[in-house]
Amino acid sequence: MLIKDVAVSLPSRIVTNEEVIDMIRFHSKDYEGDIDRGMRTIKTLLDRSGLVNRRWCESHESPIDHVAMATRKALSETYLKPEHIELFIYVGIGRGFLEPGNSHMMASTLGFVNAECFDVVDACMSWTRAMAIIDSLFKSGQYRNAMIVNAEFNMLAGGPLYPGNFALKSQAQIEYTLPSFTIGEAATATLLVAKEPDNFTFAFRAKPAVSDLCTIPIPGYEGYCHPTERIGKNGDMRFTSFGHELHKNSDELSAVLTKLPVPKKDIDIVFTHASSKAAWQGYGAKVGIDDKMYHIYPETGNLVSASIPAAISLAKDGGRLKRGDRVLCWVGSAGMSFNVSSFRF
Repeated sequence: MLIKDVAVSLPSRIVTNEEVIDMIRFHSKDYEGDIDRGMRTIKTLLDRSGLVNRRWCESHESPIDHVAMATRKALSETYLKPEHIELFIYVGIGRGFLEPGNSHMMASTLGFVNAECFDVVDACMSWTRAMAIIDSLFKSGQYRNAMIVNAEFNMLAGGPLYPGNFALKSQAQIEYTLPSFTIGEAATATLLVAKEPDNFTFAFRAKPAVSDLCTIPIPGYEGYCHPTERIGKNGDMRFTSFGHELHKNSDELSAVLTKLPVPKKDIDIVFTHASSKAAWQGYGAKVGIDDKMYHIYPETGNLVSASIPAAISLAKDGGRLKRGDRVLCWVGSAGMSFNVSSFRF
């Protein structure tokens, strides 16, 4: 499998940490306790994570417009047109439909009229899971090309984050709500072709015992699990994430890296899930690859399942990633799941 091209479309509004603090203060009318202390805590933690800005949509922007721009850019330097794409997969958390798959609706809207469609939903691991699936499908000879798209626009009013999670009630709520304030928005499109079958390697590990650390439960979820006190602390259809606990449980990141058959010295660039520059830099230093890491988190925030493809696109456009470079992708996700994958770009 080869990445023919990858493209990102970022919304136009740039939002600073200071602006986010002002929004939280404005919506937290019922805050019990010292709100100034609470705001200082959030600001300090955001700054320490390495976050400076994130990108959100202005009122005139819509997710489908950004997906259209990303797919158009990904196809622009090839002979392929939307009607030539054989497999169209939608990945990630941001979505407009529980039924049918978002892939079907977007393929219809964007002219991918001959593509087979389905969705992959695996939190921030969704793009990587889709890549592994397509790699296997290509090896089986079922398809010659594929497009992966996502539209991580989770800050839209009435969504899982805003304004609900910005209306804090107490200092204690910060523990499981702080990651909400790191989220950015983006759409990405990844165009893949069935060439060089041995190019990609994937290794996954799972830690389902801590699956309740990061959730967006839907009404009636209690019938599909053994409920715990951590699930849905912010309410149904709202993002609850114990960010500190997630990073404490990321020991599998080092373990999964040992499955990589590529020597570290041969790696040219490392892309990680954009959840915290400080945390990922620490993981990299522990295993000796921190000098090869490419971070987008400071200027985009956490792009959820769009983190890796957005980073690849931005590194390519900025001249940091060149054809033939050996790439390492390193992901930790809610679930929890962990991945290391490598390929020649």
